[in-house]
Amino acid sequence: MGSEIPRIDFVKKMNEIKNCGFVPALRIDNTGIGFTLETLLGIRENNYTKGDFIDIGKYNEILFELKSQRYKKIDPRKSKPLINRHLISLVTQAPHGGLSNSELLAKYGYSDEQGRKRRNLYATISADRFVKSKYESISKMKIRRNRERLFLVVNNQEVAYVDLDKILGKLENLLIVRADSELRNCNCSMNHLHKDGFHEYFHFNTTCIFTGFDKEKFYRSIDEGKIKYDLRMHDVEGEIDGQEGYDTKHDHGTGFRAKFENIAGFYSRSEFI
Repeated sequence: MGSEIPRIDFVKKMNEIKNCGFVPALRIDNTGIGFTLETLLGIRENNYTKGDFIDIGKYNEILFELKSQRYKKIDPRKSKPLINRHLISLVTQAPHGGLSNSELLAKYGYSDEQGRKRRNLYATISADRFVKSKYESISKMKIRRNRERLFLVVNNQEVAYVDLDKILGKLENLLIVRADSELRNCNCSMNHLHKDGFHEYFHFNTTCIFTGFDKEKFYRSIDEGKIKYDLRMHDVEGEIDGQEGYDTKHDHGTGFRAKFENIAGFYSRSEFI
């Protein structure tokens, strides 16, 4: 494992990155922040099942899962900065049993509201309440935990499940880096990274390290609705010719998400650096 997963002195590298101030995004749109941060840290894109890197500094030999989030968004077209209070993705995991993602989409998805030739299934699902949605099938969705198995329930019927014990390993030690995001008018040569004439810049300035994962508190957070289960996917619907000019098929990753302020609730230690 150690020969494959990157080994870095995280605190040292993170302080260097923070002291750089705003740096240009190295990729456009939603995945830009994570890709830019990992590139600056020297972490290659990966799908490791256990974590993203091993620390060789202050947290010697601890394996961490790394997450990032835009926090304050600065757009010169807006009168004031926007504070991002969206959920943070913790673990991506499609159902282990029952209906697959594609089967869930086929059965419970809905035609695109904007007239695009695709079928969508986007829902943030809780254990403590039904989803608020104008789509009947989604409005009947909840999650229900039975010991170490989490069920997706539709109209009181268990249609899919995740074995929680198979995902907990990636949460043992979690590291979240938050950044201010600023859109700038830019004439740099990286015009493939420009959107509407703007290039996004990041200042990675806040890091929180969570250690001492508590499985029972994690389960309680699910039961109390503090951890959500997200369905995020769409697929082609109808005839297409490949010239649509939009993404017709994408699975963003079904998984578990929580608000930043609720994450400390299932760890025994949290530390800002």
